[in-house]
Amino acid sequence: MEWVNAENVIAVGTFAVASSIAFGQWWYERMVPRRRRIGYRVQLDTAIGDGDVHPNESLTPDEKPPVFSRPARLTSMAFLVGIALLAGLIVTGGEPPPMGCATGSLEVTGSTAFAPVAEELAEAYMEQCPGSKITVTAHGSTTGLRELAERGAAAKDGAPGLVALSDGPAPRGQETGDAGTEGGEGGGLAGTRLAVSVFTLLAHADVPVRNLTLADLRRIYAGEVTDWREVGAGRSLPIVLAGRGAASGTRDVLQRRLLDGAFEPPASSRDCSRKDNPKAPVIRCELDTTDQVIATVARVPGALGYSELRTTSTLEGVRRLSLDGRRPSLDGAGHDAYPYREIEYAYTYGRPPADSLAAGFLAFATRGPGQDVVRTHGHLPCGTPEGLRICGAAD
Repeated sequence: MEWVNAENVIAVGTFAVASSIAFGQWWYERMVPRRRRIGYRVQLDTAIGDGDVHPNESLTPDEKPPVFSRPARLTSMAFLVGIALLAGLIVTGGEPPPMGCATGSLEVTGSTAFAPVAEELAEAYMEQCPGSKITVTAHGSTTGLRELAERGAAAKDGAPGLVALSDGPAPRGQETGDAGTEGGEGGGLAGTRLAVSVFTLLAHADVPVRNLTLADLRRIYAGEVTDWREVGAGRSLPIVLAGRGAASGTRDVLQRRLLDGAFEPPASSRDCSRKDNPKAPVIRCELDTTDQVIATVARVPGALGYSELRTTSTLEGVRRLSLDGRRPSLDGAGHDAYPYREIEYAYTYGRPPADSLAAGFLAFATRGPGQDVVRTHGHLPCGTPEGLRICGAAD
């Protein structure tokens, strides 16, 4: 924590003001000249035995009357000591953890597309909440959801400390049961909408096509179109499909949002360059990560692939394709025009207890500074007015 911040400045300033008040009392009592009082005595002739005798506590002629009483001076000193202690605690003790922080360990798995966001969210949460440990291990949406369901079903002492990120909603079969109860009771997965992610189609830089219609795209993935010349290119160039495996949430978004639920064709090539299955209508290879898809599209002439929009902002050798004349952009998703987008979900096994690390992490991801992290990575937070319109419409 840097020393110069608003809290430390206020603490030191308050201590300085309190010190000035205490010192001012002392200085005024001793240094400011005031008028002297003239003392005199009155002799009374009173019979012995009448009345009481009291000590004379009046000032002598040479003494100065105090401006501030002893209780006032003691109160000022006590106030100064208290301010000094408080200022010391604020300056040396650091910022206290905010309310709602939870300690313990949590694992975040699932979507590789949303993994960079999850990693930064985890780092920010652990910095804000000492004693918490969050690890991110992304292996794909389907794999993460399957792992969460299996570990949740096997847990005997409550829900596992696991959050699974998914590009889109979990399969209906995995959400059966009472997912609204705490601690995983009921056997269902409970989802929290985090953000809207935008995806894009990618083509090799030499492909002379800038836009595809949804109808043409579906014909390509159905194997009915195998050459770019058939969709508007001025020359012949075979189409090579670079895709992800079945566990990929990014692939699932493509199939649901753009292919009308149809699956990609089976893999027919190991190296994405030549057809290993001569009966396959189109060359298609399956890759493990989105980075591998992007690298393959940049390497293989005529290649067509897909990726999260954010990961293609500074790449060479590939170009983004428009869909039905709509360019891929976060703003387009906010206006519900660009079709290749999906809601990112965070799933737990049942609703986690309010004081659990899983609940704290999800609350952080959907509110306040967590939304800034999400937007910085090129996603539209569901908690914003624009995001809420899309996320809420998914009910």
